[in-house]
This record gives sequence, C-alpha cells and structure tokens, in this order.
Amino acid sequence: MFFGEKALLALKGTPPRLENIGFIYPPLPVFTAGLFNGNALLAQSFIASLISASIAIELIRGMQSFRAAFPFIIYMVFSLPILFLSTQRFDLYLYFFLIILSMKFLYQYKKNEYSLYLFLSGPLFGITFFTHFSSIYLIPMFFIIIFFLYKMDTKKIIPVFLVFITPYLIFMGIFSYINWVFTSEAFGFLRAYKLMFSNQSMDAVISAGSILGSLIYMLKYIFRLLPVIAPCIIGMYYDRKLVSIVPFITIFSFVYSNLFFPAVYASAIFIIHFLVMTEFRDKLRTRLFWAVLVISLISSPIYTVTSKELLEKDFTNALFGRFERNIEIYRKVANILRDKEGKILLNDGNCYQIVYLMGKPEKFILPYQYEFMPALSNPALFVNYVVAVKDRNSDVLFQQFEGGIKGFYPIFDEGKIIIWEKT
Repeated sequence: MFFGEKALLALKGTPPRLENIGFIYPPLPVFTAGLFNGNALLAQSFIASLISASIAIELIRGMQSFRAAFPFIIYMVFSLPILFLSTQRFDLYLYFFLIILSMKFLYQYKKNEYSLYLFLSGPLFGITFFTHFSSIYLIPMFFIIIFFLYKMDTKKIIPVFLVFITPYLIFMGIFSYINWVFTSEAFGFLRAYKLMFSNQSMDAVISAGSILGSLIYMLKYIFRLLPVIAPCIIGMYYDRKLVSIVPFITIFSFVYSNLFFPAVYASAIFIIHFLVMTEFRDKLRTRLFWAVLVISLISSPIYTVTSKELLEKDFTNALFGRFERNIEIYRKVANILRDKEGKILLNDGNCYQIVYLMGKPEKFILPYQYEFMPALSNPALFVNYVVAVKDRNSDVLFQQFEGGIKGFYPIFDEGKIIIWEKT
C-alpha cells in the first residue's frame, strides 16, 4: 500500500508528485506500482512471482531434477520471512534477490572466466541502486570481496571491479544529475530517504555509523535468529565460498546506514542465499539436514509472532487466524469519505492507507502540497474534512487539533483515527 499510494500521487496527485519516482524513494518499486496504475497488490504479486519462479528454476537447474529440488521449493514457499516479503515488501525481496544473483554471476565468472557472467553481474548490482539506496554502502565491501576473490592480483582486481561497478556508477550518476537539475542537491535523495526510513530501534540507532558497533549488532541479530537461518549457515560451512559473506555485509550495511529494524524478515537474505548459492551435494541431503530445515520453518513464526515489527507480527497472527483487522479501520474511513464532497486534510505519512484505498489522491490536501500549511492554520477556508491519527508524536494534525477545530465537529472517532467535518 505504501508504494501504491506513492505511485497514485505520482500519476494522479494535484500536482502529480513526480519526486516520488525521482527524488525521495528508490524509483523501481514506485515505478513498478505505477505500471499497474497504482495497484500495489498486482505489482507485488507480479514481482514476487517472478522472483520465486526464478529461484525455483535455479534450484531445478542446479540440482538437475525437479524431484531433487522439490523439498527446497517447498521450504521456500513456506518460509515465513520469504512469504512475508513476497506478500508485503516486494521492494526488499527484489533487493535481496538482485544482490545474491549478482554475486552468483560474479562467482561463476571467477570459476569459468566466461565474460557474460561478469557483464550480467554488474547491471544486476546496478539495479539495486534503484531498489534500495543503502546499496551504496555495499560498494567498498564488494571491492574487498573481489580483492580477496582474486587473491590480491591487481591485474585482475582492477578490471573486474571496474566492469562490475560501472553500471552502478552510471545509474547513480544519472539519478544524481536529475536530482541536481530539479532540486539543486545531487545527493539530496540520500538525506530525504534516511529521514523517511531511518529505524526506530534505539540499539540499532546507537550502533549506526560505527563499524565496530554495527558489526556487533549484526552478529547479535544473526545469533538471535540462528534457528531460522541454520540451513544457510550449514550450507555456507560446506561450500566455503568467499561470496557467502554477502548476507552478513548486507545486514551490516543496513545497520551502519541507520536503515535497519531488527525484524525477522531481514533474515530472508540468508534464505535466498541458501537457495540460490548453495551447492546441494549429498552431505547436504541427510536426515539431520532435513530436520534443520523443519526447525527453520517452525521457528520463524515463533519469532515473528513476538516481533517488535507490528506489520510482521500482524501478518503472522493473520496466518494463524488471529487477524487483528488493522486495515479495517482504514477501509472504514475510506468508505466514509469516498462519496463526500470537498477537500480532505490528511497527513499521508501515517495515513497513506486511506489515500490508497480511496484511489482519489486529488481529493486530499497532503503535506507535500503548498496548501497544506495554510490549511493547517485555518482549515475552514480550505477543506470540509480533517482526518487525524490520535498520536501527538506522529501526526502534526492531531498536535494542532487535539482540543477540537473551530467550525468542525467529529463524525467518526474509533480506534486511533478521528474525522472532523465542517459544520
């Protein structure tokens, strides 16, 4: 819904909020939702299906038979971190998949010296820039991987790294130039993105910006989720590939850039790595290993049902029939407002669900519009309705109107949302 709302504003906002696909959010998820006319469900389903099918095909190709790959395909389908990303966060699912696939092709180039693999690896990593800006922090780490992959042979390291990184630098350069032309700040998107998506975990905030602190925090996170990612750790142990450190450095980059929340779904990168990169020899298909896979499947919902990430927690509860209908409150508000006449004042920072469910962004006055501040000062002159979340810390509208609005009366006050209508 988040990316669906941003795509709706870019397509139908008044004025169209084109910076959603160029200046604030990584453009690929928003652009994908825009291709489906802002229908986030279709966009999510399309991207997630492509990724899951690609992983399944890679498993079958690597194991040379559908029968041998079938248990691992089942593991992917029922793995809760993968299931959550494929239905709720296709942007991260795509980001993780592109990183792992890029590293797979880089590793295959090292093994076979077949140049096509290297030329595929670079653009795949380049696309990660358009998916998640934190990929910038992976550049020096991937240089270190290439450095040791070629055993410090500078004749190989420099050309390989240049071919690998050039697509990324081109994509970032074009994006930065567009930002500079329109906003006079070439890298302003990094600042805006970090403000929008910085995490709310105090331990992670304290660790951010420190190499040692981020490393320690990352290791604590991995140790806590060891039962979930145990198959991947075992696969890494038997394979002993240098590129197996990629899931670790990806989590590290999130923590270091202050974009990490300790949700269970972040462990999906280990599972994707396990399915795409592991060479499933006979020693990895023993009864003991099947037991580890089962433990991974069973333990993930135990972790998520107690997660601090509410969306992840609610998703798990819904799978077990304990659906806390959080979305229903937004649906109810959207139904109330859908046929109302006049403008609606709303902060889509915490009510983007309402904008998306209504599908009529032109009816709203939102924080990005110049009318927002005048409407906040004197709503009676600009709007017929005001929608607020009853939380002073997160909603400027509730801060302003907690005691009521002159000339308005409440027509809806349920749960965390209140609606005022002009008399």
